[in-house]
Amino acid sequence: MKRLTLISILLTVFTMAVAQPSKQFITVYAEPNHSDWTYKCGETAEFTLFAVKENSRMPLTEIEYSWGPEKLKAEKTGKVKTDKDGFARIKVPGRNKPGFTTVNVSVFYEGKKYSGMTNIGFDPYKIEPTTTLPEDFEAFWNEAKEKAAKVPMLVRERYAPQESDDRIDVYYVRIQSYRPGNYVYGVLSVPKTEGKKPAILRLPGAAVRKFSGIDPLAYEGFTVLNIGVHGIPVDQDPEIYRQLENGAMSGYVLKGIENRDTYYYKRSYLGCVRAVDYLCSREDVDASRIACYGGSQGGMLSIVTAALDKRISALFAYFPAFCDVTGYYYGRSGGWPHLFLDRSDPLIEKKIEVSKYYDVVNFARFLSQPGFYAWGFNDIVCCPSSTFSAYNVISAPKTLRVAHDTGHWLYPWQSAEALKWLKAQFGM
Repeated sequence: MKRLTLISILLTVFTMAVAQPSKQFITVYAEPNHSDWTYKCGETAEFTLFAVKENSRMPLTEIEYSWGPEKLKAEKTGKVKTDKDGFARIKVPGRNKPGFTTVNVSVFYEGKKYSGMTNIGFDPYKIEPTTTLPEDFEAFWNEAKEKAAKVPMLVRERYAPQESDDRIDVYYVRIQSYRPGNYVYGVLSVPKTEGKKPAILRLPGAAVRKFSGIDPLAYEGFTVLNIGVHGIPVDQDPEIYRQLENGAMSGYVLKGIENRDTYYYKRSYLGCVRAVDYLCSREDVDASRIACYGGSQGGMLSIVTAALDKRISALFAYFPAFCDVTGYYYGRSGGWPHLFLDRSDPLIEKKIEVSKYYDVVNFARFLSQPGFYAWGFNDIVCCPSSTFSAYNVISAPKTLRVAHDTGHWLYPWQSAEALKWLKAQFGM
C-alpha cells in the first residue's frame, strides 16, 4: 500500500467527521478590533461589519446584527448600512463576568439570507465552572472500576486479511467489559514491526456508526485501537446503525440520567478503561506509552479515560463534549448535549446531581498527564464557555491551540501540532 502523506493522515485521523463548512455565495463578517477575539471583562468591543460577494465587499448594503451571551437570547438587535467602501461599524458592551458574547450578522440578497457569526471571549481563561464536585466522586468511580476489574476480558480477535496490507495487520476485537455479557467492540491496527510499540486509544464522536480498516496513525508507528462505546459490533451494515440511531438508541445521551448507576455513559466510561486493560495485555504494546484522543464526544471520553486510568500517559482532546452541562441552569451556555434548558422538568434537580458524576469538568480536575487541546471560539456544538470551564481547572501540563474562527472542526495546522506534540511525548 502506498504510504499516506502526512496531510492525509492528519485530515483523516485528527479531525472530526464534520467537514469544514462550504463557502457561501455571500459571506458576512463581524470583525472584532482585537485580533485574538479576547477582551477584559467590562471592555467595549468594536466590530467592523461587511459582506463579501465574489471576493468584493458589498457597498451600501444593509446588515442585520444582534449580540448577546453565547447560545442565549440576544440582548440587542439592529440594522446598519455599509458605506461606499463596504464597511459598517458597531460597538458591543463588555460582559461583567468571564464568558462569551456572540455577534450574529446577516444579509438578504435576492430573497436568500446569508449569515455569519463571531464569538468573542471576555477573560476566557478565568471562566469558572458552574458544576460542583460531589464529595464521593472519587469513591464512586473507584468502586465502579474495582467491580469492573473483576470481570474477565474474554478477548476475541478476528484477523481481517482483506483490510490488512504489507505493513499493517487489522483485527476486529471483542472485549468483555464492566459486567458479564457486556462488550467493547473495536478495530485494531498493528504495525508489522518488531518490538513493543506505543499505542493510541481512539475514542469516537457522538452517533452510532461503523468502524473499519487501517487507522492511518498505524503508519506512524502506533498500535491503534479504534473503539465504539455502545456495546454493539462495529462491523455491521451501515443501515443497521441508521436504524439503531433512529430507533432504540435515539437520544442515548439521556438514557438513565435520573440515576448515577443507570446513566448511559457509565458503561461507556468503564468500557474505555477496559480498552486500556486490553492494550496493556498485549505483548507488542509498550504499556508506558499509551495515549487516548478524540473530538467532541471523543474529546470528552479522552479526558475521562485519562482521569480514570493513570496508565494513559498523554491525551489529545479537541472540542470536548459534556463540559459544564449545568451552565444553562445557571443562566449561561452549557456543553453538549445542552441539558437542563427546561427548568420545568420535575426531575431536573435529580438529573443535575447525576450529571456531576459524569461532567468532564470534574474529571479534568484529576488529570495528571500532559494533554493537548484544540478548539475554536465559533463552535456552537461544544461552545467555548464549556470547554474553557474544563480547561481552566486542569492542573496537569496542558497545551491549547485555539483557531478563533473555527466551529466544530479543526484546521490542519492544529492537527499537525497535535501529532508533533504526541510524538515528542513518546520520544518518537
